[in-house]
Amino acid sequence: MPLVLSFPSERLVQFSRLMSFVTMAGIVGIACATLLVFLVPEWTRDLLLARIGNTNMPLVIDATTRTLGALVLAIPAGVLMFGLWQARGLFDSFARGEVFNQQSAKRLQIFAFSVFAQALLGPLTVVGLSLAFSLANPPGQRFVAVTLSMQDYLAVIVGGILWAITHAMREATRLADENASFV
Repeated sequence: MPLVLSFPSERLVQFSRLMSFVTMAGIVGIACATLLVFLVPEWTRDLLLARIGNTNMPLVIDATTRTLGALVLAIPAGVLMFGLWQARGLFDSFARGEVFNQQSAKRLQIFAFSVFAQALLGPLTVVGLSLAFSLANPPGQRFVAVTLSMQDYLAVIVGGILWAITHAMREATRLADENASFV
């Protein structure tokens, strides 16, 4: 039986409702942006410059390379949207006063995994995008770019922190359930 707070803080309820909306808006925004960036060639070029950097190598932006690029970017976007969906469910639970239960811990754990996965997918996405958009180049002008960023490092740390909090949350839930059984 989940532990429901008998006194959910109004601040927690309001904040959780707001964050549920923010995460849903993020899911919709990421889905739309991922599609649009490959439908508008100028936006595709901007994305490539932001992710790959200025390589001084030609980038072929045609229907085929945009499709390949969209497939590459769909993986981290899908992982991110799935993680945000779990965060949204977590905030919805908090808004109902359900803080310490196995479902909340599971949602937090999945979100933690998605944050951690973003750290690994970031550099791999750059590799995939550079391959996709230089594939049509003549031999000698194809390239593979690899980038590492502070955001990738931060995602590892935040994912690890959230993972640890998940374990603490599961232990708190177990203790709360154990204490409730004595009453």
